[in-house]
Amino acid sequence: MAKRKANSIAETGMWNAYEYSVKRVARTNKSAVITSPRDLAALFREFADSEMSEALFVIAFGARNNLLGIHRVYQGTATGTSVRIGELIRSALLMGAVGFALVHNHPSGDSQASNEDISLTSEVAKAALLLDLSFIDHLVVGSNGAFTSIRSGKPGIFEDDNRLLVVGGAN
Repeated sequence: MAKRKANSIAETGMWNAYEYSVKRVARTNKSAVITSPRDLAALFREFADSEMSEALFVIAFGARNNLLGIHRVYQGTATGTSVRIGELIRSALLMGAVGFALVHNHPSGDSQASNEDISLTSEVAKAALLLDLSFIDHLVVGSNGAFTSIRSGKPGIFEDDNRLLVVGGAN
């Protein structure tokens, strides 16, 4: 009987096995409770002062505003980033969040929310409402500790959300 010729790389043994893993590393105090936009912005002050490109983070909260995790979802350019709403929501869900906030920096140092920031916030608020997630706030962090809370500046975007975790006040 003739010997069958190997048809695939796996059959020839001419391949290497690779193993990948994900390791969570604690970088923040997970027992921290965020009680205001200022508390949230303080977590990102050092980052915002040194970062050269725009980055968007999802911050996940438990039922008592305890910090569950922070995930950098997007890394953009010096002038912006493209964002998919589903990626933001998925990140919050995978961290087991009851509520979440968005934080991103403006490398220019300007902490004012752009029209695109406000539009994104509105779309995320609609998606969170559909999935019964509390969308707490969207902060734009600039240089020297300056930030803008879109909830404080445009509360109407969040008006349909009656399940809010209370994180009150302006900056």
